[in-house]
Amino acid sequence: MSARFVRILLFASMTGAMALGASAAAAEDKLSHDVGVALQAADKAMKSNDLATASAKIEEAMAASDRTDFDTYTIEQFAANLALKQNDLKSAEAHFKAVAASPAIKDADKKNVYTVLAQVATNLQDWPTVVQYGSLLQSMNALEGNLVEPLAVAYFNTGAQDKAIALAKQQVDADRAAGKPPSQALLEIMTNAEAGSKNNAAAIQSLETLVQNYGDPNDWARLIDNEGFTLRGLTDLQALDIYRLRVAANATTPEEDYAIMATVTSKAGYPGETVAMLEHGMSSGAVKPGSKAASLLAGARAKEAEDKRSLPSFDAQARAHKTGEFDVKLAETYYGYGRYAEAEEAARRALSKGGLKSPAEARLLVGMSLARQGKNQDAEAAFAQVDGGANDKTIAHLWTVYVTRKYGAAPAAPQR
Repeated sequence: MSARFVRILLFASMTGAMALGASAAAAEDKLSHDVGVALQAADKAMKSNDLATASAKIEEAMAASDRTDFDTYTIEQFAANLALKQNDLKSAEAHFKAVAASPAIKDADKKNVYTVLAQVATNLQDWPTVVQYGSLLQSMNALEGNLVEPLAVAYFNTGAQDKAIALAKQQVDADRAAGKPPSQALLEIMTNAEAGSKNNAAAIQSLETLVQNYGDPNDWARLIDNEGFTLRGLTDLQALDIYRLRVAANATTPEEDYAIMATVTSKAGYPGETVAMLEHGMSSGAVKPGSKAASLLAGARAKEAEDKRSLPSFDAQARAHKTGEFDVKLAETYYGYGRYAEAEEAARRALSKGGLKSPAEARLLVGMSLARQGKNQDAEAAFAQVDGGANDKTIAHLWTVYVTRKYGAAPAAPQR
C-alpha cells in the first residue's frame, strides 16, 4: 500500500544558491567571458518573462567552448530556474541534479539545492529522489518542516518503513504537543505500520486521530470495523448503534453491510430506519438496483407506511406507561425516522421513569439524537454518562470520537 501523496509548493527559485540577476553579475569575474555575457542576457530576458530568449541565451552559454566547472554549474542553475518558470518539472529536476552533482557546488549552497530538488521530486512523485536528497538533508540536520511529510511518504513508498515510521512518529508527537492537527499522510503511515505489526491499540488511536481531524470515509470504515465490530457478544441493538454511526459519519460501506443493516432494523421492528438505511446506500451508490439489499426496500416501505399510521397512538401509549421501556422503543422509532428531537425527548423520559432493562440503551439514544441534531457538546456530555458493559462504553466512545471531530458538523438527516 502506498502512502497518501501530498503535493507541496515549489520555491520560485533556489533561495540562497546562485540564482538570477545580481548573483550572476557578482560572480561574473569567475565566469568565462562568453558564458557571463550570455547569462546576463538570459537574466534580463527572464526578468521580462521573455522565456524564449532566455532559453536561447542559456543554450548559447552551454555551447561556449572551454567551459569551466563553475561555468557549467551556473548555467545549470539558470536552466533549472527557467524550467520551473515553464512548469517543466522533469527538466527542472534533471538540471537541479546536475547542480547538486557539480564539483563547483559549495557546502553553503547544498541545503538550498537539496531542498529544492526534494520539493521538485515530491511533485513528480519521484520517491527515490526524495529519499536521496531528503536523507542528505537529514544527515545535515537541515530538513525543512515542509519536507518532513514528503520524506516520510517517500521512505514508506520505497520500502523503508522503519525510517518512515520513525520520522512520522517524531513529527506527529511534536504536532500533538504543540496542539496542531497531525498530518493526514503521517497518521496514515503510522496506522498502516501499526496495523501491519499487529499493534491494534496503537493503530486504533491513530485512526481515531485521523477521523477526528480529516473524516475520510475509508478511515471511518476502518475504525468502525476494527474498534466496533470486533466487540464480542454484540446484541442486535448494539450493532445497530454502530451501523448508525457508520451512516452518520458517511463511512465507506459495502452493499452487503446495507443488507445486514436492513435485516437488523427489520428484525427490531423499525421499518422506517430500514428504508432510511437502504435509501442511504442507494444514494451513496453502494446499493445497486436489483441487489439483495435493494430487494428489501419495497417490503420495508409497505411496513413503514403502516408503522407511520400507528405512531401517534404508540406515542400516547408510551407516555401513559409507568415505566420507560415503551419510551425507549418509541425513541428508537423516532430516531429511525430522523425525528431526533422527539427521539431525545422520549429517551430522556424513559430514563426519568426508570424500570429499564438497559439504561445504557436510553443514554446512547440521548447522545446519538443530540449528535444528529448537531448538538455536539451536549452529545459528548451524554455519551460520558453511558454506563453498562464494555460494549456500550466502547460504542459511546466511538460516537464521542464523531462528535468531537474537528472538520465540522454533518447536517442532520431529513425527517421521514
